[in-house]
Amino acid sequence: MSAPRYIIGIDLGTTNSAVGYIDLADASPSRIEIKSLEILQLVSEDLTGTRLTLPSFLFIVNEVESSKRVFSLPWDEAPGHVCGELARNMGRTAPGRVVSSAKSWLCHGRVER
Repeated sequence: MSAPRYIIGIDLGTTNSAVGYIDLADASPSRIEIKSLEILQLVSEDLTGTRLTLPSFLFIVNEVESSKRVFSLPWDEAPGHVCGELARNMGRTAPGRVVSSAKSWLCHGRVER
């Protein structure tokens, strides 16, 4: 088995998620550089972009939007949901189809899980 190339850290935050890593091939005991992974996501309808964080929001796509491929992704032309910056922004116009703060609610004692 070969030695690992990367050390990866993932922050699954309530508001944003992020990924950081160290490339061990470039590191030395005196110089360790933590890099942030740019995360590809929808930033608006039909527009993808990379960001250093992924907003922890999920938007549920309806049938009309799915059939029109309004929220096409490079890996899924008609997703049933999208997450990230677009999902957070859709909370303004379609709040009933956005999931947010799910992690906070999992810890709430009065919530029926």
